[in-house]
Amino acid sequence: MTTSTPSTSTVVSQQAPTRWADANSVTFTGRVFNAELVSGRYGEFVALDVITRPVQDDDDSQVVVHFNSSALVNFFKAGGIPTGRVVTVTGNMTGVQATYTDKDGLIVPLKRARVLLGETICQWGPKPSKK
Repeated sequence: MTTSTPSTSTVVSQQAPTRWADANSVTFTGRVFNAELVSGRYGEFVALDVITRPVQDDDDSQVVVHFNSSALVNFFKAGGIPTGRVVTVTGNMTGVQATYTDKDGLIVPLKRARVLLGETICQWGPKPSKK
């Protein structure tokens, strides 16, 4: 049986299957380390860093999870993202950074590795207690 497709259809290119899973979705639970409201080309967004320890009881294994979100702007402005707030973040891992280049062109190791996430979902825990 022969099927025909209209000439206006678009061809979707597909990646060849691999022998490993391409599921790069990860979940981290940690505390808000830094949150900033940033104005970009397409409007405001929140740049958020969450600090976590992937290895329990090992303070040297701290990792900073970084992502940007325009959906969190109103929540941030209302004071909903204070430093220290517990958050669980699920997203697609887009990269890992362990070094940066300083102004002199030297490669310097980061104090904590940084995991970059895209397409994130946040589940918020309790705010830190006021001291």
